[in-house]
Amino acid sequence: MVLLRKCFSPSLYGGRLFIRTILEVCLLAVLVEAIFLSERSISILRMIIDEPIGLSNFVPLLGWTAPEVHIALPIAVLIAVYRMILRSRERLEFIALASGGQSAFPLLRSSVLVALLVLVSSLLISGVVAPYSKFSFRHDVDEVRYEALRAGSKPGQFLHFPNYTIYVFPSAKGQTRRPVFVKQIIDDKTYRIVNSGQTDLIDGPRAGHMTIRMFDVTINNLPNQNEHWRARRPERFADAGNFLCSGCDNGMQSLRTVSLMKELDLGDLVHFEPRGASLEEWTTPELLGWTAAPGNHDASPDAALEALHRLARALLCFLAPFLAWLILTLTTRRSLAFALPAACAVLMCADIMFSQLISVAVRSSAVVATFALVAAAIGLFALLLRQIIARQQLIVFPALARS
Repeated sequence: MVLLRKCFSPSLYGGRLFIRTILEVCLLAVLVEAIFLSERSISILRMIIDEPIGLSNFVPLLGWTAPEVHIALPIAVLIAVYRMILRSRERLEFIALASGGQSAFPLLRSSVLVALLVLVSSLLISGVVAPYSKFSFRHDVDEVRYEALRAGSKPGQFLHFPNYTIYVFPSAKGQTRRPVFVKQIIDDKTYRIVNSGQTDLIDGPRAGHMTIRMFDVTINNLPNQNEHWRARRPERFADAGNFLCSGCDNGMQSLRTVSLMKELDLGDLVHFEPRGASLEEWTTPELLGWTAAPGNHDASPDAALEALHRLARALLCFLAPFLAWLILTLTTRRSLAFALPAACAVLMCADIMFSQLISVAVRSSAVVATFALVAAAIGLFALLLRQIIARQQLIVFPALARS
């Protein structure tokens, strides 16, 4: 609608536009979040089905994955700002601003505030919220696996652990003993297959240990050169080697016995890594060395690279509103269908350019890579601002109603 002149003020309208844009960004972020969670829920449901994880843990696990949507935050900001300013232009609101002798600078000031707000939000989410969420997700999954292992797994299920997989066969109704198949990755050269006709729990879980007895046991060590099985945690080779057969490393390739009793350490079955097992669980201050590294981990040479990628994503959030203004000047009835997809493609190309720039510049030093990244972002910002000012007359007048 056209704003009434008696209640019109450029600064007041800029504040209204800022608030409406922020609300639009929030709505788009919720929409993108819903799409992301619907896709992420499939993998979590598959985890619940394949492993002994109760359905009651679905919502908490899904909630811990919510901050990962910050990866798509620049696209959400671009779409939200574009939709808002396109709607305002077509409602002749910008003409009211121009009729008072104002340029496009009051509008750009509100976009600067939006850009700074999403920049800080991206740094906060990717630098603090997402790392703790990733660790909480892994911690909850390990806790559920641990409790399921202590209580006894359901028959006919795979149990996946760092360097081995256990399959508990279904058994007849009322039968407590059931066959078990175990595949262990001993090292890069050897993997082990364990078959047990019957497995019985002799001593229940106590103080982190439990004792099992296996009947009709066959243990075979096989060469791994042709199979190329890879351990998910190579540092846990020692635990895998002594898991079921502590004497099988002395040249023994095959073992068959009637009965085998083994005391298992539940800490070896479900190994709890402290926070910081991967750089994704490090906060940005920890990556930069401003605070102590989590879990007594040593500083990683890739820490600066991870921090720069987070900064690059935040800079894309800052540039997205100004790219939306430039695309607005190019939006007509003929270009409406592909203007926004083209802007998203430009933003993705900028993301690729930032990633390549970081990969090349970080070889010199992290300081050089930081200056190069910030300089590239400033250059793109100056280019966008110059083009917007040069084409500001196209911002004011509606273009969708003209042929």
